[in-house]
Amino acid sequence: MSARVFRNLTAGQEGFSLIEVIITLVVGAILALVLALALGSSFTNSGLPLFRLQQTMSLQQVMENIRADYAAHGDIALLKTSVGTGTQNNGYGTYTVISNKFIKFVNNVQADGTVSDGILKVSIQDPNTGLILTELFVAW
Repeated sequence: MSARVFRNLTAGQEGFSLIEVIITLVVGAILALVLALALGSSFTNSGLPLFRLQQTMSLQQVMENIRADYAAHGDIALLKTSVGTGTQNNGYGTYTVISNKFIKFVNNVQADGTVSDGILKVSIQDPNTGLILTELFVAW
């Protein structure tokens, strides 16, 4: 808009008419609506960022609880039992176990292992979002 709208008009000068201002507002509202519809679908498809972050942090908290438990007792066989199988709702939180097994590496390739190999692979999934988090626990 021109600076003429905001100045005191003197004789012989012209400002915007009410019709011009109304038309400008209507066109602006239509453009804002089109922009909101275009961006709204992208926000809907990707999910609300803060809600998604909260869900991710929830799964991180479950894994942190598992880590803290292992740090407290240091028994990798007990940790495997504590993590469990299937869907869990325990002191760690709510999660679904995808993988809870001992592994070893042979020629840089993962293979099934035993407790004596000292590596426990735990993969958990958030049952609400499908997010998966994997952690390797090493006997010390």
